[in-house]
Amino acid sequence: MKTKNILIIVILIIAIAFLFSYNPTTTGRAIKEDTVKIAHLPVTHGLPLYMAFENGWFEEAGINVEIIKFESPNQIIDALLQNNIDFASGAANGIVGIVNHKNPGKIQIIAITGGSLEIPSENFVIPKEKDYKTIQDLKGKKIGILAGTIQWQTIIKEILEVNGLSLDDVTIIELAPSIQVPTLASKQIDALLALEPISTVTLEKADAKIMIAAPVSKYISNPFFGGADIVRTKFAKENPETTKKVVEIFERAHKEIRENPEDSKKYLKGHTALDDNTIRKTPILIFRTHNQLSSDDIKAVQDFYNIFTKHGVVDGKIDFEKILYNPSN
Repeated sequence: MKTKNILIIVILIIAIAFLFSYNPTTTGRAIKEDTVKIAHLPVTHGLPLYMAFENGWFEEAGINVEIIKFESPNQIIDALLQNNIDFASGAANGIVGIVNHKNPGKIQIIAITGGSLEIPSENFVIPKEKDYKTIQDLKGKKIGILAGTIQWQTIIKEILEVNGLSLDDVTIIELAPSIQVPTLASKQIDALLALEPISTVTLEKADAKIMIAAPVSKYISNPFFGGADIVRTKFAKENPETTKKVVEIFERAHKEIRENPEDSKKYLKGHTALDDNTIRKTPILIFRTHNQLSSDDIKAVQDFYNIFTKHGVVDGKIDFEKILYNPSN
């Protein structure tokens, strides 16, 4: 018993000595780090986040970051409104606009992501043996879209209407990303409105072809910025310097992606379910931070937002510019 007591005393002395001698600054870290939680969907829209994380850019800026994967855009928005996350990468831009219209001032957009007619971020894909060529050819057919999001429910409604059809003329099948490819491959649907990288995966693994490239850019807005990187407004106001650092990190990633697009693709590995072959074939999307937007970019997003007013999702106009992050506010 005596030996045991002596051992305990020795351990306590060593522990106390360590606590008094330990200096956090010797590790190269501040005594208290900024900590942020960033949500993401495992898709190509998250490329800037993945690049920054893998290169340690958050650590360089003194930010301890936690990246949290979600499976649907709605889950991300719910978590943000409940103060469970601080930022989100690749959130559904349309949902962001709708939610902020109904909950003014809760969310700010720090960057947007999407495609264009030249760089499709989505495609209508069909089985190779089908000869559909136009939206009208899909009358009476089953069309797959991303499940559980008012953004894509409204988009498909608008695309049909522009082409002289309505929801009554087709059957819409809402599908989770994980089952979209096998559902088309097994011929349970006739066409799939597929986002990247699912569009590329479908062409590779479902014996499919593109019927119409970039349909949202073609029929609604070009470019089509379907993704948004967002910050919780309360967090931004309480942590202005940290928010500024995060935005600068995204700007750095965007610059690197523009200058080295092919090499940048490697950061998709491990953060998405894509294999090396699919990653090589996946297109690099368009990335813009809030201060890089042209007047054409702003108009394109506003044109997109306007469909939610047109189809009665919201009352009144969703003003895109009022949702943009403004560090001076």
